[in-house]
Amino acid sequence: MKGPFGFFIHPLNYNDLYRVMPELVNKRPDFIEGILKWIDPFVAAEIELKTKTNDTVFGMFIVIPLLAKQFIEDEKLAVSKLIKASNLAIKLGTKILGLGAFTSIVGRAGLTLVNLFKERLYFTSGASYTVASSLEVVDYNLNQMNLNKKDLVVSVIGATGAIGKAISNLIYRDYKKIYLVARNKSRLNALKNEITINDPYFNKENILITNNISEATKVSDVVIVATSSPNELINVNDLKYNSIVCDISMPHNVSKEVIEKRKDVIVIEGGIIRLPSIPTFRKLFNNISFEDIIGYPKNNVLACMAETIILTAENIKENYSIGRNIDSNKIIKIKELADKHGFSVENVFLKK
Repeated sequence: MKGPFGFFIHPLNYNDLYRVMPELVNKRPDFIEGILKWIDPFVAAEIELKTKTNDTVFGMFIVIPLLAKQFIEDEKLAVSKLIKASNLAIKLGTKILGLGAFTSIVGRAGLTLVNLFKERLYFTSGASYTVASSLEVVDYNLNQMNLNKKDLVVSVIGATGAIGKAISNLIYRDYKKIYLVARNKSRLNALKNEITINDPYFNKENILITNNISEATKVSDVVIVATSSPNELINVNDLKYNSIVCDISMPHNVSKEVIEKRKDVIVIEGGIIRLPSIPTFRKLFNNISFEDIIGYPKNNVLACMAETIILTAENIKENYSIGRNIDSNKIIKIKELADKHGFSVENVFLKK
């Protein structure tokens, strides 16, 4: 048996929390957030599954008891919880740790943990497989519609983050034009300069930068959303007719109103992976289902989780997808390993 691995999870919002702890439904938000600050990390579930290569992989999902907004508002508290969770993981015998959701954003995008736990633990944000799988599902939908990327305009929202930057570097040549969208104009300029320096013959006029989301999305045929914002950023009037949106962000940045009212728009959930076999779960928190803990059917996981499982199956002990610069070679490699072990991309449409 390979493992155990550890994977950090946390409730994104109050609805996530109520799903696993219904006793909190009628409590005041400030009371709930105060309680969460004092709860130590704990194991919410154990998972065991077999890959296509007949490797059995075992791991644990470790809860960091903070909401997404708390990671943003109090990074010092969030990092202290991650350190506690990492020490718990060591006691449980893990060597490979996946950083899910907002746990991969704080602490210099994982580098703080890497430096603190050198050679005792190896970390990944799972961003490499998130990038690979999200681009694969976009390409699948474009092919289904017989669309040629060279005729299309694409926007990357959150282009200066780890995932957005990697995607931008991989796709800028594929489309007619690319909009790089983020809040920080200086980082956007740096990204554009990086692309044009590395590819001096590329027409820099085909790369446009803006910090105005709707300016880009209203003229884009394809929109890829990869921000670290917990808020809805794309609204019903922000999208071009018949456009395709791939929302990788957790929680999703596409508003519910878009799903309800824009029937012309295809909204895909990026980075959803089908496991190679139906997993077995044990020690489920509060005796609730794994589907309720994770929010997906038990044969589906997020790409960041899948990457952690794949690295464990391969016994790769290195800090894989860490920091804000993702190695394109690692993106290619994790896709190859995913195929080898029978992991596949799911085409999931966002629902109301």
